[in-house]
This record gives sequence, structure tokens and C-alpha cells, in this order.
Amino acid sequence: MNARHTIKSLIKIVFLILLNVQFYKAKAQKSAAEYKDLGIKNYKEKEYTKAIEAFTKTIEMDSTKGKTDALIYRGIAHDAMNNFGLAVADFNMAQSIDSNDVFLYVERAKTFYNMRNHEPAIKDFLKVTELNPNSKDAEEAWRFLGKIKQADKDYKTAVNYYTRVLRFVAKDYELIYKRGECKFFLNDYKGAIKDFDLCLEINKEYQYALALRGESKLKIDDKEGACKDLNMAYKLGVKDILGLINENCKK
Repeated sequence: MNARHTIKSLIKIVFLILLNVQFYKAKAQKSAAEYKDLGIKNYKEKEYTKAIEAFTKTIEMDSTKGKTDALIYRGIAHDAMNNFGLAVADFNMAQSIDSNDVFLYVERAKTFYNMRNHEPAIKDFLKVTELNPNSKDAEEAWRFLGKIKQADKDYKTAVNYYTRVLRFVAKDYELIYKRGECKFFLNDYKGAIKDFDLCLEINKEYQYALALRGESKLKIDDKEGACKDLNMAYKLGVKDILGLINENCKK
């Protein structure tokens, strides 16, 4: 009886120990989440150093999804301080834990973009469109991809990417203008005019679309239409087209 009682007592003790371990683990997990929330709060208040310290606590304490999120958030905080190398290191560590986290690729791509390191930025943004093609993240990725390709003077690809964004936001007149601008640089003046027409249907006083539509019309010998657009754009504040107006629109 004594032996059996001893075994039962030992089992009970082990069970209580396991319960305590689970309790303290849960408590630590809750604290990790609290540190993450604190880090986000600090970040929103632009207290980036404090945010990094809080996220570091979460990373040290958490071994679940919370750790991946904290690494990404810490990377974002490093990016805000222009510590791009540290930001990328955090994003890479997060990727080693979860290689399909869309949030990770969005934020790392933005850091590469801020570094003017276009090749890896493009790779990450394309990964976003692959992982979640119909999302707000994909819309943002295509928008950045268009900007990058336009900055790199790859206007044909930029037109393609802007067109993809416009599937999400068909009435974004500034984006339509950017696509028209790329068509202008491709010498597709009629295509550019169509985009500027669409842009001005949405915002009839968008001065930059008026100015570049005027220049496009000059290219296709529509001087009357060009001068109307150029004069309107000038009145709305585009002053650097005065030379074109004096050259082509003065009788």
C-alpha cells in the first residue's frame, strides 16, 4: 500500500509541475504579446528606439508566430531610423521562420526601395503578388513596381504594372496620369492622350495632365487643342510650359 501510495503521490507531483510549467509558459507568452503591443504603440508615437527594445523582448520570449511578427515590426522600426542593414537582417530572420509571410515581403521590399536597391525590391514585390494576388498588398506592390520601373526608365514595363494596379483602383487619376506619362516617353502620343483624357474626366483641373496632353497634341500636330490645354495648365499653375506656349501659341 505504501509503495502504491508513493507512486500516486509522485504522479500527482509531476502533474502539478507540468501544470506550473504550462502556467508560467502561458504567462510568459502573454507578456511577450504585451511587449509587442507596447512596441507597436511606441512605433506609432515615433519612439523608434523604445519600439525596438520592446520588440526585442518579444523576440527573446516568444517562439511562435509572435516572434515572426516582432522581427518584422522591429525591422520596420529600424527602417524608420534609416538602419537599413539591421532592418534587412530582421526581415531575413523572419523569412527563415516563415517564408510565406506576405507582410514580411511587403516591408522588406519597401526597405530595399528606400535603399534604392531596386533589384531585390522588385523580387520581393513580385513575391507579394504571387502569394496574395487579389489583395490590398498586391495593389501596393504593383504600384511600387510601376514607380520603380518608371524611375529606371523601363517605361514599357511600367505601363504594364500601372495597368495592373488600375484593376484595383480604376478611378485613381494620378496613377492614370503616370501611365500616360510613360506612354508619352514611349512616343505613344495617342495612347498618352487617351490616358490624359481619362484622367481629366475624373479631375478636370488636374494641371499636369493638361500640360502633358498639350505637349502630346503638339506631337501629333493638333496645335489648336495643344494650345488650349497648355494655356489652361499654365493658368492652373504649371509655369515651366511658358516657353512652349510662346513658341507655339502666340499669334
